[in-house]
Amino acid sequence: MKKITTLLLMLLLMATAANAKFAYWGYCDKDIVGAYGSSAYGKAAIYIPAEVAQLYKGCQLTGVRVGLAAQASKLSVFATTDLNATPFATKVSDKANKGNNIVKFDAPYTITGEAFYIGYEVSGLDACIGYVANKTAYSNYTDFGNGWVDNAANGANALSLTARIEADNLPVDLSVMGLRDIATKENEPFNVSAKVVNLSATKLYSYRIAYSVDGGEEQFIDFDETLGDRSENVFSFTHPGIKTKGTHKLKVRVVADEDVNPANDATECNVMMTSVAITKRVLMEEATGIYCGNCPRGIVSIEKCKEKYPDNFIAIAKHGYTGTPKELLCPSYEYADWGVYPQAAVDRRTKFDPDVSTTFLCVETFLNNFPTIAGIETQANYVAGDYTRINVNTNVQFVKDMTNCSFGIAYAIIEDGVTGYKQNNGYAGGKHGELDGWENKPSMATVTLNHVARAGFGINGGIENSIPVNDVYSTTIYNHNTVLNVPSNVKNRNNIKVVAFLINRGDHGYVENAVEVPVLEAGETSIADITSTPAPDLSLRNGSIVADGFDGKLQVYTVGGQLVKNASLARGMYIVRGTDGKQNFVKKITF
Repeated sequence: MKKITTLLLMLLLMATAANAKFAYWGYCDKDIVGAYGSSAYGKAAIYIPAEVAQLYKGCQLTGVRVGLAAQASKLSVFATTDLNATPFATKVSDKANKGNNIVKFDAPYTITGEAFYIGYEVSGLDACIGYVANKTAYSNYTDFGNGWVDNAANGANALSLTARIEADNLPVDLSVMGLRDIATKENEPFNVSAKVVNLSATKLYSYRIAYSVDGGEEQFIDFDETLGDRSENVFSFTHPGIKTKGTHKLKVRVVADEDVNPANDATECNVMMTSVAITKRVLMEEATGIYCGNCPRGIVSIEKCKEKYPDNFIAIAKHGYTGTPKELLCPSYEYADWGVYPQAAVDRRTKFDPDVSTTFLCVETFLNNFPTIAGIETQANYVAGDYTRINVNTNVQFVKDMTNCSFGIAYAIIEDGVTGYKQNNGYAGGKHGELDGWENKPSMATVTLNHVARAGFGINGGIENSIPVNDVYSTTIYNHNTVLNVPSNVKNRNNIKVVAFLINRGDHGYVENAVEVPVLEAGETSIADITSTPAPDLSLRNGSIVADGFDGKLQVYTVGGQLVKNASLARGMYIVRGTDGKQNFVKKITF
């Protein structure tokens, strides 16, 4: 009888455990976009306020899910009511992998409805506290040895950190995350994309998204798609456009009758009206060579990315492998000199061997998780009657105001359709596996070379004074024009293009955005936005700088940033700032 009773109790416990559901609650989705801070050791936490804890009163806190940006050597999690007090639950993890790590406490804690924190302590060789694209209150507390800091209060991104909660019946809680600021042109449709995250253990079969601008009337869009338990869906829709200038607030929220927590249903972003198209493009720079047997994989990777992202991917191939013919070398392109072939960089944020899968991963990561801080457009025309020189006219507009910064514009001349060479093919005969047909080509394969670097200008930091200020404003268009000399090794002038890219000198020299355009005949235009150039023509008359057709205020600065009187000016270089309430520009000029 005793054995039967014991067996029944065990079966009852097993049935109870089987009925228990679990969910992860926090301020993040599953996509880790970077490491917070630079320290290899630290503590991190999020705060779960009482109004949320009340929803889970009586449920069991069974563990923590930690998102790490790098492999760690030690990881321990905790739960506490006070970050400076002894935790009421702790657990040392037996793993600390890059990505999401689920760590369960030895015994569950019953949530009382009072506010509490969950967090972790980690150490490794690299900074590994992971953060996501979302931003919200209570989502980022860190201690790197000098006490706890509420980073979210200063606009920091949310940490990749969630509470694991179990109960027979868990409330339904949906949240919108990952809505980023948008820059677009007036009265033009624009795309809105974000995630709806299911923080519950209940599967939903449809949901509704509402959006409004500047507190106006909400519009609704229904999505008849399954949203699984503990899952997230990316949704997008097209806004018809905003007619008025300035920066506007776009509010997006999820609508579901089952949702019990309205506090995290909605999120907001800024929508800024710009004059320059804010299109994010990534720049891939590759070190390659025709005598490099492994370099066909870089050729294939670039071709595949061009096919997948025709409007958002730019490539520059710098030939430099041992034995490269002199006419293929490009010493003025002072980057991609790593001595490893093939090797590539995307936006100068990471270097890698450009096999197809790695290249796709890098390009997708930087397109999706690193929104641009500025739009860039350029126009390239041959100088009238002279095919050895190219006039370039570039406009940059930032999506937000920034102070104490340093930017520069760099240019490259590249050539497509270069023939007359054979490529060493290490994949011939399938020696290294398959590579998009290269395994069927001979060991020295006839090849057409594209994206060949022919000349570089300001490659490592941008041309001096191309962005001539240290404080930039979203309402100002920064204009730069110069003349590029076409090198003599260009084989076909009809196949050359100009790449202009914006370098952030103040942030590791990263490339923030780029644009690639063909070189047109003198007088031709290719971009509608530049046909009415925001920066008017400037000239020096009777010692003063004047702007033809511009009725606003002009301010003149030296290249050192000192404001000077616009009168009796000596010949030299000046920076001119103009504004008339509608149009703003900054332009460098030399007399």
